Amino acid sequence: MKRFRIIGILLALVCGQAGAAANAAPETPRTGAFTLTYTTAELLGDDAARVEPVIPQDEPITWEIYVPPGYRPAAPPGLFVYVSPMQTGKVPGKWRRILDEHNLIWIGANRSGNRVVVGRRMLFAVLAILVAEQGYAVDTSRLYVSGFSGGGKVASRLATAHAQTFTGGFFIGGVEVWHDEHPDNIEFMRSNRYVFLCGSNDQALRSCKQATRAYNAAGVEATELMIIRGMGHDTPDTSDFEKAIIFLDAR
Repeated sequence: MKRFRIIGILLALVCGQAGAAANAAPETPRTGAFTLTYTTAELLGDDAARVEPVIPQDEPITWEIYVPPGYRPAAPPGLFVYVSPMQTGKVPGKWRRILDEHNLIWIGANRSGNRVVVGRRMLFAVLAILVAEQGYAVDTSRLYVSGFSGGGKVASRLATAHAQTFTGGFFIGGVEVWHDEHPDNIEFMRSNRYVFLCGSNDQALRSCKQATRAYNAAGVEATELMIIRGMGHDTPDTSDFEKAIIFLDAR
């Protein structure tokens, strides 16, 4: 319990900086898919010492980012933060067109798979907002956190603990939910939007249904349970991915 209290304090520190005004964007911002590397010292300055128990200040952390080719600071995109169950945070190629059409930047940390401790994965995901804001204007009303399988479980923890930062959550084949008392941030959650997506043959289907019911019972009405017929424990195709994005954006 003590370890998770420390993680909560550290996440609050990072989330307090996330979503702030972005640094001046370069004259010709880079678009497409590429890798960015930062240390916590570079992102947090003196405050990096406070995350030292989880991430050393001088440790290089890499994120895979995809910026739509039509990026314009005057029409800032939303940000889609992805927690992967694997060691790469790259966007699946099949989803890039949807990101382009719906004006979303994708970012996912590398070396953040299911074998990595939860505290590091959560911090990588929150730091991703600061990374994106180093060079891009971001629409902070469209900060979405997502993940697949174990990454979906981590994403749901972030969406619950930091509902004032993440305005939507998209949990694919994995989600965690509270069992007793409502989260402290329940009022923020009631203003956000959430998608629970599972295949009809996915072992996570039961937890997706349970989570949807729990959110609704807590007064979180903007939820969508998507059950993909015939799909097992897998990510959705392009059309279902787009349906989820449309729901998140329908505010």
